[in-house]
Amino acid sequence: MIARLIALAGALALLPVAGAAQTSGAPVELTAILPLTGPGALLGASQQQGLQVLEKYVNDGGGIQKRPLHINFLDDQTNPQVAVQLFTGVAAKGAQAVIAGSFSGMCKAIMPLAQDKGPFTYCLSPAVRPPRGSMVFSSNIHPVDLSDASLRYFSQRGWTNIALLMSTDASGQEVESGLAGLLAKYPKLHVVAHERFNPADVSASAQISKIEAAHPQAMLIWSGSGIPTTFHALHDIGSKIPIATSNSLMLYTAMQQFDSILPAQLYFAAPKWAAYSKVGAGPVRDALTTYFAAFKASGVPPDMGQDTAWDPALIIVAALRTLGPDAKAAQIRDYVEGLHGFAGANGFYDFRTGDQRGLNPNDTSIATWSESKHTWVAAP
Repeated sequence: MIARLIALAGALALLPVAGAAQTSGAPVELTAILPLTGPGALLGASQQQGLQVLEKYVNDGGGIQKRPLHINFLDDQTNPQVAVQLFTGVAAKGAQAVIAGSFSGMCKAIMPLAQDKGPFTYCLSPAVRPPRGSMVFSSNIHPVDLSDASLRYFSQRGWTNIALLMSTDASGQEVESGLAGLLAKYPKLHVVAHERFNPADVSASAQISKIEAAHPQAMLIWSGSGIPTTFHALHDIGSKIPIATSNSLMLYTAMQQFDSILPAQLYFAAPKWAAYSKVGAGPVRDALTTYFAAFKASGVPPDMGQDTAWDPALIIVAALRTLGPDAKAAQIRDYVEGLHGFAGANGFYDFRTGDQRGLNPNDTSIATWSESKHTWVAAP
């Protein structure tokens, strides 16, 4: 264990050192399959930007054993079938590691192709549960754990009469599957309305009208891509209900695009980065300081898309720096499975639990959008 931690510390020590060494030789290739067009393009563009910042950051710090990192980007068009085609092609060329699956639909489509033989695959959707010991890992905090944090926040604020609005897509269904267990933890919460909507629908007015009539003190809305539809409906009837929702909307582009319809009280359950001001001294705080400094140096303010991609790529880089740039997919999987005490922008990672994620509800914070600061801040 001590040897493992020493090796890990050595790998991490290379990461913050800008300009430590020149890179040379053949680049170490990493493929990212992202939704650069289609309904998920806002998220995909943010993830691509985050990975580009990380590529520069890694190469400024000496690359991977002095070889430059190069990330190739492919567009899945927010389409699971396209994601499968692209992933199959990359795997056939012998890729050792792939970042893909920005939405659960894409991740679930490629998971059967990767989980046994690889390549090592880091899905950027948190709304999946890869099989234990497989070649597939999931980024960020699971939606059920994020919803748990939202309900806990409602309880702490004394908002006991609540409404639920869940989408019928994979992300919404994932949260629905855990709702009964979550609500049992908070006996003071009473669900006065529980509605569902299809993210493909042009309106959620009927559901919002029913919820408004039940007079909830707060509402949890969960969806992979249909949240703006619900915001339109809330805005149209002048609703003042405090809203907690998916952190997938924590994008500067989304905040700008939907500025006129954002709820007055809008809360997000999110990883540590979103409440940076409340993170105490220690390795995670240090990792966040490095994270924000890298983006500042590139002139990019990070949001949820960049955050979702940052730690997975950082973990792959740590593996390749430790194992060597030509490590096989199974070697990378074994390395990550044993990784613990890894401080990232989202919290402390411990993959020994076998959940293929490494994070837990303790890594969750509640953030709110600040119009005056034009960013997310820790919620009161």
